[in-house]
Amino acid sequence: MAASADDVERVAESIKTMGPHPDTVEVLARLKARYRLAIFTNSDDDLIAHNLRLLKVPFDHVITAEQAGAYKPDRRLFEHAWRVMGVERNETVHVAMGMELDMQACHALGLRGVWINRLGATGVAAWKPYEELADLRALPAMLDA
Repeated sequence: MAASADDVERVAESIKTMGPHPDTVEVLARLKARYRLAIFTNSDDDLIAHNLRLLKVPFDHVITAEQAGAYKPDRRLFEHAWRVMGVERNETVHVAMGMELDMQACHALGLRGVWINRLGATGVAAWKPYEELADLRALPAMLDA
């Protein structure tokens, strides 16, 4: 059964009010004290703006698929982001919940990836190396090690 226009609209609108996971804001605030933060998202500019307000932590860069003209795992999104941020890939760590889009891209780009595996899923061995955490709480210590 195909989704109706109303179904599609409800899903799109729900994105605007989805709050972050309970550990996210506190961990992002701790990271912000030591690191520059950026979001690389497959979202459009208008949709991510709603999520940014809910995160409550100022990001140094917000890179959207709309801006880059490409969606993860396409390397063009990452290359666009690095140009905008003025950094090299080896100066970044990509932290994400997405195995298929994010860790696949990290593997293809030779980028350090940290998979936040909140659902206890099985990762893709072919896309290693990536680090894995159950949530964000251990991330600051991992990055400082």
